[in-house]
Amino acid sequence: MARTPRSPQHGETLAIRVLASLLGVGTLGAIALGAWWLTSDDSVAPGTYVAPSEISTSSSTSEPSATSSRTSRRSSSSSSATTPARRSTSTTPPPAPSATAAPSGDPTRVTVTSGGRTLVDASLQATYLDADDVLAPPFGTAGWYAESGWPKPGQTGASILVGHINHGSEPDVFWNLPQVKIGDRVTVTYGSGREVAWRITRSSAASKTEVPQDDTIWDHDNPRPVLRLITCDPTTPLQGGHYEGNWVVWADPA
Repeated sequence: MARTPRSPQHGETLAIRVLASLLGVGTLGAIALGAWWLTSDDSVAPGTYVAPSEISTSSSTSEPSATSSRTSRRSSSSSSATTPARRSTSTTPPPAPSATAAPSGDPTRVTVTSGGRTLVDASLQATYLDADDVLAPPFGTAGWYAESGWPKPGQTGASILVGHINHGSEPDVFWNLPQVKIGDRVTVTYGSGREVAWRITRSSAASKTEVPQDDTIWDHDNPRPVLRLITCDPTTPLQGGHYEGNWVVWADPA
């Protein structure tokens, strides 16, 4: 069961360290997500279904709190549960975006449906690494990994979607993601209104030490347009204010 330490001041912070390493033709990213889980009288227990329409979608782009993982990397007094970055020293440029079967333009929305129930319905925005190798979409939206060389959803290779599971005591956009089942449908909609769909083939908890090394997630050169969705696992213990585990979903073209 998750430990739920009480803190009256700070909400969840999701931070993703991307390990850059050169694999033949491309750059492989590795990811670990950190999250705060705060108790309150009206907090929702992990695993409880919350309709996406009841989840706040107001994005927060404010600076992280003093105890967030982004700040903690600059402070010796705070701990961080994220994976340390290791930049590639190679001078080989990143690959060009892969040949596409996806619509033109950018993806703008992701939905996940299970039977007749919607688990995820969130806006999407391009999300990049900052100077500290942190990939952190704002609260209330999901991010697609938009660094050079990584495919957009529907392009050949593994595209990566990330999102918060909670924000303080409130569910965030990927709150229901661990509830998916094999065969459930993921749909990404582009600005043109065109859609690309996948079928979920695997959904699993994973430790943050394993995720960065898992080539089934970072399958950049897959000949098919596959999709990976990553969030935190709120049933795992907290370490330094962050969940120890991730939750990862794998999906193949529908």
